[in-house]
Amino acid sequence: MKVLYVAGRWDPRLQNEYSGNDFGAYQALKAQPDIDLNLVGPLDFPWSIPEKAVMRIYGRMASKRLIKYPYSYIRKSAELIRTAIQQTKPDVIFSRYSAPLVNVELKVPLVYMCDSIVPFTRDLAAEFSRAGYRLMEYWERRVIEKSAKIITYSQANAALIDSEYGVSRGKLVVFPIPAFVPEEFLRQVDQEQKLLDVPLRLLFVGKRPHLRGVDIALETVQRLNAEGVPAQLRIVGMKGEDTDTARFMGVYDKENPEELRAYFSNFTWAQLLLHPSRFHAAAIVISEAAAFGVPAITNNVGGLATTVLHEQTGVVLPAGSSPDAYCAAIKSLINSPERYRSFRENSRRRFLSELNWDSAGKRLVDIIREFEPG
Repeated sequence: MKVLYVAGRWDPRLQNEYSGNDFGAYQALKAQPDIDLNLVGPLDFPWSIPEKAVMRIYGRMASKRLIKYPYSYIRKSAELIRTAIQQTKPDVIFSRYSAPLVNVELKVPLVYMCDSIVPFTRDLAAEFSRAGYRLMEYWERRVIEKSAKIITYSQANAALIDSEYGVSRGKLVVFPIPAFVPEEFLRQVDQEQKLLDVPLRLLFVGKRPHLRGVDIALETVQRLNAEGVPAQLRIVGMKGEDTDTARFMGVYDKENPEELRAYFSNFTWAQLLLHPSRFHAAAIVISEAAAFGVPAITNNVGGLATTVLHEQTGVVLPAGSSPDAYCAAIKSLINSPERYRSFRENSRRRFLSELNWDSAGKRLVDIIREFEPG
């Protein structure tokens, strides 16, 4: 069976690229001896001088980005994909990105995997211009309409695909976002059930300060300490000035074995993952934390209520919850050791059953095999 893997701007052969889910999906397909896997991409092209000028002017005027991809990207990607299709003659095309496929006519099934669709981010993140969102929705609709199967990471996004694009539920598959955690780190997970004792060890992971709510995390920790609950916060993915209660760990290069080990050491240190994101389609970090039996405290925005099971693998607060709400949720866990212990057990169990790429990869392969020629 021949599969053509269409990359986006990032190289799926590298774990450190983007979210790491390209790497997980690519490795899952590559591991199949009877699948002839071919890669087209990464598909990343410099913007033309006129495109750069328009983007710069619009950004200064509106304090927003005009659009995510210029039309030149759509055109150049399509040319390379058409050539790859002619050369490899695939039975199935797989991609996690819609933009490269907008102008490609497909005569074989497309399996499309996405964490969110444009209307999801339009309503909750509002990063681009109105005109940009309309055009990106038009492009995305074209790709979704020619997809034979659509895999997404949350019930919320699946419902939106259905309502916005009229996709039949038979074409939609939902499974929670998996994380790629090397086996050597999984073997080192402490199986003893830790207590949620003080000083609390709280972990925050994210690269976009406002969108991921680092200000909420910092204030939560400040309030815990002010209320007599000693707590320490590690902030991974950002640089900043350390305080008595918060330490900025910076960004890790996951292609470097030592830095990868250092990255995952934050999860063995932590008792809770604090994830007060203002928008997140799924949050791979929650699945990474689950690998180490670390429950998450988050809120019900985007697809987070699929990644965290409320009162099973953590706490899902109402959308837009304040630092006071996070403080209250954390303190309630301190007073409920059995509840915290069950969260730890359930998080680890869920990672081993469905939040890892071995399990998710098998599901992905099974979906692709549905289109294997007779």
